[in-house]
Amino acid sequence: MSLRPRQRQAIEDIRAAYRSGRKAPILCAATGFGKTHTSAQIIRSALDRGRTVWFLAHLREILDDTAKRLRSVEIPFGEIAAGKAREYHRRVQVVSVQTAVRRNDLPKPDLVIVDECHLAVATTYKKVLGKIGNPMLLGLTGTPCRLDGRGLGELFDEIIPTCSTGTLINEGLLAPIKYFAPYRPNLASFRTYRGDYKQSDAEAEMDSSKITGDVIEHYQKHCDGKRAVAFCTTVKHAEHVAEEFRAAGYKAVAISGESKTAERTAALTGLRSGELQVVCNAQLWVAGVDVPEIECIVLLRPSKSLTFYLQSIGRGLRTAPGKTHLTVLDHSGCIFDHGSPEVERKWSLEGRRKEGVTPVRQCPACFCAHPPAPVCPECGYRYPLTDRDVPEEIDDELEEVDLRQAEVAWNKRQEQIAKKAEQGRARTLEQLIELGRSRGYKHPVGWARKIMASRHF
Repeated sequence: MSLRPRQRQAIEDIRAAYRSGRKAPILCAATGFGKTHTSAQIIRSALDRGRTVWFLAHLREILDDTAKRLRSVEIPFGEIAAGKAREYHRRVQVVSVQTAVRRNDLPKPDLVIVDECHLAVATTYKKVLGKIGNPMLLGLTGTPCRLDGRGLGELFDEIIPTCSTGTLINEGLLAPIKYFAPYRPNLASFRTYRGDYKQSDAEAEMDSSKITGDVIEHYQKHCDGKRAVAFCTTVKHAEHVAEEFRAAGYKAVAISGESKTAERTAALTGLRSGELQVVCNAQLWVAGVDVPEIECIVLLRPSKSLTFYLQSIGRGLRTAPGKTHLTVLDHSGCIFDHGSPEVERKWSLEGRRKEGVTPVRQCPACFCAHPPAPVCPECGYRYPLTDRDVPEEIDDELEEVDLRQAEVAWNKRQEQIAKKAEQGRARTLEQLIELGRSRGYKHPVGWARKIMASRHF
């Protein structure tokens, strides 16, 4: 089982944490890092040492994806889930937390890998872990804090960082992001419930024909016919948005935490195959959805939760053949509260400390939201000078602000991102060699082999 250098380093860091006396570290890694693949290697190593392992999660989609990955690397396992045979003799179990909490005959593993562990402080998880003797843990998540911003220190004892979303985008392992923020709702009157906006208040603001019409208009303009997931406030809101998409001629459905398993599976299958273009969801799919073909994320749910924001966008960041970028249509104003999804963030077991939000500029012409720059990277709109842009006089000498230099730097950055995306779409060694030749590299074969080795699974 091959690993990329960062994945090998992550495993070494996890081992070092256990050797130092830690019992429950968290591997913090962004979407696209390959947490499931890395955990499969950890499971294999544990088996070689004669240990038993659980992979514990709350979503059927996560459990199915993990089972598929374990089969692909020929690791035998049992499943503790509704409708599955009880094969407790297997040393590896893929476990539904909802099923495990109802059983009293559970085997006791040596190690439990908890996926999306920012949810593991819930009472259901604690009951399950208590039943099996509170074994050693390994948490997996890209956002190690609860949805309400509180920390995970009551269950875990160390956070092991890896790399940011922006780093993986630069390396061509995730899709570049085009971000549009056409609407910023008035949140002043929203009440708060469990650390986030009360969704009934959000529904009253967001579920209007005006906003939904704007959503469809911007989808038609930027992503016409491409596969999209819309995050809505309530079940009723999701159903209404899906209805409006269908009225506009698109193949759309609504799902939620109330949907039957068959409906959720059909939505995933439809997105993967292209039979569906838009899935509108509520109370679901913030994690565990692995459909690389998703090219558009629509944010229609205002949220105070950085975890919700990053996890939602993460559903569309994976690369796929023919996919050049992910488009985010943010009608909820989340980027103004939380900043760009690409920036490096500092996490703590004590919870999120309020940090300054990274500056975001909104183009008045096309609504592109982007880091500060003199020119919009999407439409070329040139921002007028403001008082902050006026050169400052120091010691009677005028210091000139070189806008052209700033623009050149921005354009260079965009070119680098485009090159990384092109590199990420080259999946085989032969494709990389051809790309190297087209760029005029002196040693395209050696360059291609180096790139392939750095990301090879």
